[in-house]
Amino acid sequence: MKKLILCTRKEGLVLPDDGTEVLAVEEKTIGKCRGCMRCKILKQCVTYNDDAQKCIPLVTEADSLEVYLQPDGCIQRLMDRVLYALNGKGKTFCFRGDDRGEEDYLRRLLTWAGYAEVK
Repeated sequence: MKKLILCTRKEGLVLPDDGTEVLAVEEKTIGKCRGCMRCKILKQCVTYNDDAQKCIPLVTEADSLEVYLQPDGCIQRLMDRVLYALNGKGKTFCFRGDDRGEEDYLRRLLTWAGYAEVK
């Protein structure tokens, strides 16, 4: 997979019709990370068995993440839950939208995981 579009919801977005995978977090059931850090050791979340685990292959197989920041976004919740599985070496990300609070947090998280930002 070349690119994965991460968004809160699909409505209102002009999405490509070229077969690019779109992950709309609002359509998933994702619990909040409890910060127990067991996932670092076990390489899976032990607190929840929800859609976050099903999203890991989509996120980790993508060479590039295009993140659409929308009001009342919940992308941060997903990324908190899959962080242990991310290896962004040689991968990129970019932001679309204007939710600066979530953007700053996600930038730090993705950079920590080894992703490089492209503008």
